[in-house]
Amino acid sequence: MKELNKKFTTENAIITQADKGKTILIINSNEYSEKVHSFLNANNFNILTKDPTEKFHNLIHKTMQESNLIIDKKQIKLLTQKKALPPTLKTQLKLHKTDIPIRQVINNRTAPVYKLARYLTKTLDQYISLNNYFNVTNSTNLANDLTKLEIHENHRTISFDIKDLYVNIPIDETLNIIKTKLLQNNNIQITYQMLSLLKVILSQNYFMFQQKRSINLHTVFLRGHRFVA
Repeated sequence: MKELNKKFTTENAIITQADKGKTILIINSNEYSEKVHSFLNANNFNILTKDPTEKFHNLIHKTMQESNLIIDKKQIKLLTQKKALPPTLKTQLKLHKTDIPIRQVINNRTAPVYKLARYLTKTLDQYISLNNYFNVTNSTNLANDLTKLEIHENHRTISFDIKDLYVNIPIDETLNIIKTKLLQNNNIQITYQMLSLLKVILSQNYFMFQQKRSINLHTVFLRGHRFVA
């Protein structure tokens, strides 16, 4: 193992994972960094001069205290990250695409909003009713639905691929949609508190890469913990 680590150091190489399957890759660390920084530059990320983790940690605690209709006071301690650290960026290489671009994955398990976001992921369903006409619950349901389709020779299958979907979700528009849905079944107080919690979660829009903190002011990462799982 020592010889292997020495070889990696000598060759300036690192081990990373492919986006599809369980393929492990060895890539020059400079080439890897160039791919990541090209992605960051293309998506208008900025480098922060100060770690905002403590700021978010305090803001989250304050917002939870003001959201008594959504979060019981006894739950606040359980939803507070004890030793909060900045989210970290890890990437996977898309070997099946030209120029081998990256898929960004944000690890939020130690981030300030992690526990709260997991809680709201489950809780939000209690306050919003969605008509899931165009959603796939799981692969089993999809398979069952497909068996009921009558497919004729003039039918065609179309597949759409959205480039960098998770870094191009408009926050304001998303919150406005959620607000409209909340007001259909809830009062103003519950709606306001839920939106306040969601705004705090979505405002934690930064991560650490190679000891540098970055932030995107217009979009939000959801993939790292899949909001936030």
